[in-house]
Amino acid sequence: MNEPKIKSFLDLHQTLSQFIGKNVIFRGVKDVRYKLIPKMGRVKGLELTKLLSLEQKIFLTFKKGARPYLDSLPNDDWDWIALAQHHGLPTRLLDWTRNPLVGTFFAVEEPRDVDSAVYVYENGQYVDITAGGSPFGVEDVRIFAPFHVTRRISVQAGLFTIHSHPWKEFEDSSISVLTIAKDAREKIKTSLYSYGVDRAMLFPDLDGLAKHIGWVSGVFEG
Repeated sequence: MNEPKIKSFLDLHQTLSQFIGKNVIFRGVKDVRYKLIPKMGRVKGLELTKLLSLEQKIFLTFKKGARPYLDSLPNDDWDWIALAQHHGLPTRLLDWTRNPLVGTFFAVEEPRDVDSAVYVYENGQYVDITAGGSPFGVEDVRIFAPFHVTRRISVQAGLFTIHSHPWKEFEDSSISVLTIAKDAREKIKTSLYSYGVDRAMLFPDLDGLAKHIGWVSGVFEG
């Protein structure tokens, strides 16, 4: 479902109010043309069998290589794949958040000459990761929240959808698309800052702080 285009923070507030009390999650994208396709599924030029083989190979390589950088190890492959996704590895996951303002921030953070969007997914089915199983054995599309939570995932109210066919666009009748007008991006980002939603808060490390200061200074694009 496509909503009327959002042109101000007031429009945003009024549009989001319809989702209060509903079981929804949010995903902000910088370009309204971006589809709901996991990063692993965007790899071009590979046959399906080779794509799936590559997915397993890079996942195992990440698990082996990440250990020296972790204070504690993930409990299982659910936590491992969430950690890999969070740090930019191509996986069959998509990032979402329970917080609509966080989703909006990721939609408007970067200045671009194109409309951005927030996807709203209602009443999705969750995976019971306590029952074990493998993230590579899930059928269809499911939602899950990892136990091994980094500070970023925590402050961003982050969770994920996992896709059994990551090369296919995720389409569902319970998904709404909130389009944000390109001319409203910076104004909405400034309003989010006044509500305490900014890069320094969402990325609680020196990189997040530095980029936020650059934007607040008015000299560097945030």
